[in-house]
Amino acid sequence: MKRWLGERLIELDRRRLVHWMLVRVLATAIARRFDPSAAEGLEATLELALRDPHGRPTARYRLAIAGDRCSVSPGSAPEAGATASIGSDDLILLASGAVGWPELFSSGRFELTGDPFLALRFASLFRLPVVLDPV
Repeated sequence: MKRWLGERLIELDRRRLVHWMLVRVLATAIARRFDPSAAEGLEATLELALRDPHGRPTARYRLAIAGDRCSVSPGSAPEAGATASIGSDDLILLASGAVGWPELFSSGRFELTGDPFLALRFASLFRLPVVLDPV
């Protein structure tokens, strides 16, 4: 079921208007998935670069984490300690639970740069569905 849902959302993401709407709600979705207990004692700025598989410009988000709070705003974060880059299609699969971030990372579809310790902590800061049936 999860895989089917993710694939259907990817089909919809190919449409310009739907993609624009998905990118617009992303900041709210990221903030909702933030896990304050995983960020205990962390003060950092991260950047999420959302690549568009259809050639549209990359959408960038600045994530400011301070203890139990995560604020998300559109735009790049030159001061980011770490950056995560992922395609919008893969982010849909990840959020729907159709695929796990380790699989995306090992295949080069989820890239982490910057401070390696902060970068590896990036995905664990957000409540992601458990993958029971990987792609």
